[in-house]
Amino acid sequence: MIRVSKSSGIPASLTTTRAYDGEDVKRQLLQDQHDKCYICERVGVTDFEIEHRRSKECCPELRQDWNNLFLSCRYCNGKKLQNFDNTLDPLSVNIEDEIEQNIDYENKKAVFIPKNVTESHSETVKLLDRVFNGTGNLRKIKEERFFEYFLSVMNRFQGLLINYLGDATLDNENAVRDELAIDKEFLGFKYWVIKNNTFLEATFGNCIIWNKA
Repeated sequence: MIRVSKSSGIPASLTTTRAYDGEDVKRQLLQDQHDKCYICERVGVTDFEIEHRRSKECCPELRQDWNNLFLSCRYCNGKKLQNFDNTLDPLSVNIEDEIEQNIDYENKKAVFIPKNVTESHSETVKLLDRVFNGTGNLRKIKEERFFEYFLSVMNRFQGLLINYLGDATLDNENAVRDELAIDKEFLGFKYWVIKNNTFLEATFGNCIIWNKA
């Protein structure tokens, strides 16, 4: 999960209709979020929904608020629902700095470490934990498949880093840089892989600025 940058222009349907999920809203969010879910950062070609960061049940007055609408995959939207109404605002917070995002390979878990002790930090960590690690001791089938896909993407990224560390050619460097582009998946995790290695951060630190203010 990382910071999101959103266009300042409000889609017309939000002011001329009662709908919050008009085609212009979908189109603009797809463009602004590079086709990615704002929670898990997977690319959703057709599997996307318009998600209210602060739910309609909690804040009906924000139902058509442009700053409350985000692109989410169906998986994450189903995990969040109206249960997480006080998460960090991705429009104003560098979430990739506020929450360390790592992988515990031995225990096959994603690990989220908040950098501040606030209710919003805690709630965001709980949501991410539910998305990446499931809701019980054993992952359900959809949760397991989600995590397997996540690991496959991160393992490929780790492989590219190993190639670069073993042979710092321009081609190997560019392969890593390509995986750090804003339209790629799981950048929050990739950021911390880079940040936790001084050599890698010196080389690729300029690739992980994304939507920071």
